[in-house]
Amino acid sequence: MSLFQKTSAVEAVVKLLIGRIHSGEYQAGQKLPSERLLQEEIGVGRLTLREALSRLNAMGIITTAHGRGTYVEDDIKSQTFRDILVPYFALNDPKRLGDLVVARSMLESEIAGLVAEQRTDADLAALAEIVDYRFPPDIKLDEVVQQDLLFHQKLAEIIDNGFLAKMHEALVDNIRLFLREYVKSKTSPEEVMWPHIPILEAIKLGDAESARHHARMHVSYSVQDYEKYIYSTIKVKTQ
Repeated sequence: MSLFQKTSAVEAVVKLLIGRIHSGEYQAGQKLPSERLLQEEIGVGRLTLREALSRLNAMGIITTAHGRGTYVEDDIKSQTFRDILVPYFALNDPKRLGDLVVARSMLESEIAGLVAEQRTDADLAALAEIVDYRFPPDIKLDEVVQQDLLFHQKLAEIIDNGFLAKMHEALVDNIRLFLREYVKSKTSPEEVMWPHIPILEAIKLGDAESARHHARMHVSYSVQDYEKYIYSTIKVKTQ
C-alpha cells in the first residue's frame, strides 16, 4: 500500500475540473454545469464540490457571478497559468511529461557531475543531512516532497554555474508537482530518499561520471515508478 494513497476528495475534484478545462470540454468563458448536476455526475457531496470550486476560484481559473452561475475565466492570469496549469499539463500529457523527463535528466545529471568536481566538505555534510533526515511518524506528503526536492535544489546551489542553477529553478514547479504524485507510489518516506544515496556516494568520491549516471537513472526510475503507480490506481478503480 502506498504511503499517501488517499487523495482528498476535494483535490480529486479540482484535478478533474482542471483536466476538463485543459481538454477543452469547458471553454474559456463557458458556464459550468450547475452544482447539482456536477454533484450527481462526479459523485461527491455539496461541501466537497463547493470547496473544490472555491479553490479554483482562488487560483483565478473560474469565477462565480452571483445569481448567474460559475464560469471559466475568459483570461486566465499569466501567473496562474505558469504556477498551476502548466505544471498540471506537463504531468497529465504524456508528451509533455516525456519532455520534462528529458530536460530534467540532462540538467540534473550535469549538475550532479559538477557537484562531484566542485563540492566542499561542508557541501557533503549538508547533502548527507538531507538524505539521512529522520522523518517523524506523522509526516505529511508535502513535507516528504520538500525533502526530496531539497536535495536537488542543494545540488543546484552548490555548483559554480549560475545559468544551470537558473535553468533548474525554472523546472522546480513542474518537479514539485511530479514529486507529489511520485511520493504516493512509495511505502515510506525513507524509500523516497534512498535513490539519492548512490548520487551522494559518487559525489563523495569525486566521480563526476558516476554522479551523472546515477542522477540520470534516478530521474528515469522515478518516472517508471510513477507510471506503475498510476496504472495500478486505474486498475483498482476499474475493477
